[in-house]
Amino acid sequence: MGNRELERLIRKIVKEAPVDYGDYPERMDPKIQRRIEDPEGLYAKNRAFRGGVSDVEKITGKRFKEVVDYVKRYFGTEQNVTSPQVKMAIQGQQMQAVSQAMRLEPDYKEQLRDLAVEIAAKEEGWLPYSDNMEQAIEKGLVIKKRKDGGVVYEFDFVNMLTYLGEKRIDPSMFKMKPEKEQKLPLPPNFSFDIDELTPEEQKQLEIEKRNVINALIQGKGKRGQFSYQMYKDRLDAIDPRLYPLYNKILGANDLMYFTDEDLIEALGGNAAGAAGKMPESNSDEDDDDEEFDDSDGENDVDTYFANGLIFPILLHELFKSFSMVQARAQWKDMDPEMATQVISQTDTMQNEPMNFRVGGELVRKLRTLLPDELTLDNEGKKYIPFFEQLLYSIPAEEFLKNVIANVISDNSSDNEKAKKKFNELLQQAKANYKKYKESDDDDDDDYDDDDGDDILTKLGL
Repeated sequence: MGNRELERLIRKIVKEAPVDYGDYPERMDPKIQRRIEDPEGLYAKNRAFRGGVSDVEKITGKRFKEVVDYVKRYFGTEQNVTSPQVKMAIQGQQMQAVSQAMRLEPDYKEQLRDLAVEIAAKEEGWLPYSDNMEQAIEKGLVIKKRKDGGVVYEFDFVNMLTYLGEKRIDPSMFKMKPEKEQKLPLPPNFSFDIDELTPEEQKQLEIEKRNVINALIQGKGKRGQFSYQMYKDRLDAIDPRLYPLYNKILGANDLMYFTDEDLIEALGGNAAGAAGKMPESNSDEDDDDEEFDDSDGENDVDTYFANGLIFPILLHELFKSFSMVQARAQWKDMDPEMATQVISQTDTMQNEPMNFRVGGELVRKLRTLLPDELTLDNEGKKYIPFFEQLLYSIPAEEFLKNVIANVISDNSSDNEKAKKKFNELLQQAKANYKKYKESDDDDDDDYDDDDGDDILTKLGL
């Protein structure tokens, strides 16, 4: 074997090394590990992952060990939590915790709903950190009313319709698998210049960008669902029995996404939570309650929904739903047919488990590179919606290769490039926020998503 062949083999082995468990005795489900180590997997060929499958393994491996750590903490054990006996005991305790939470929550439903929306809205920059939900409603910052069997919270840019156990989730709402790809035709004026991308090449970039955005959305949901821990005093004031129950429920659920592929497949679309954009045809009839605002008007913004069987699941879905509002920036100025095909390949239940596995660590790593004003300064969180809209507006190739790839990289110089870009985006976000606050025009140009909304309407999203 020549030196070149030996070097190629070494590089291949390093790039395709298996998941590194370190000194952890816990192991993933072999089926899940094979998915993660698949060089043809969802993220292994994504241009944001310069190291290919090696980057996917590092990100998911770190997330798995993090999940193992907090499962041990919440269940008070030092045993191997993936051994069959211990895992079965954890699942049994989780089922008991869910049953107990469902018995307790009805007595505090509106308090828990308000707290969930307040937490997600504050952490995602939609509500001033200085106000609780009651104060925000009194000041007119949020309007709360009953709608379509749930409760809607009207903010400046979005209405958030919430269900806390009131509405069964219809499995038919989920697309299970990607559709068969249809080839996009070349436009009549296509130049065949070497630097000009064909529609198919551009579509593939948009698919990869959408898969990264979906990982970020799902990752924010997975991290956001534990945000109640920062509000423990508020939750304890409602009922101190709820906090430890939620820790067990969420910890065991996150472990499942790494240790039980058969259960994930069996669940299919039988979800305990869902989030998304309400269709335009949604009923406008309000069943007003004296506790809520009884105005007949409806603000002229999109309505998104978050549906959770219990409080922490609703919180998870709220973080996702608030993030989806900015994510629609990807569709701005995109050909509707291309957008339709991108969605058909990416937004599926089949992809969701990998979105979760990659997203949790990707969001953590991204946050370490964001300006402190967006993460540590509670007052600075008001810029998050404007910042994320700009981030998701970055053209697909640049977004993947020059932004997210620099986030994923372990090279400090790449990380510094990401930091520089994020600081530039923050300055622009601040300028857009200032224009919005100074403008008397509700349709402020700097937060205008009409083009994206047109595409979303055509897609039925």
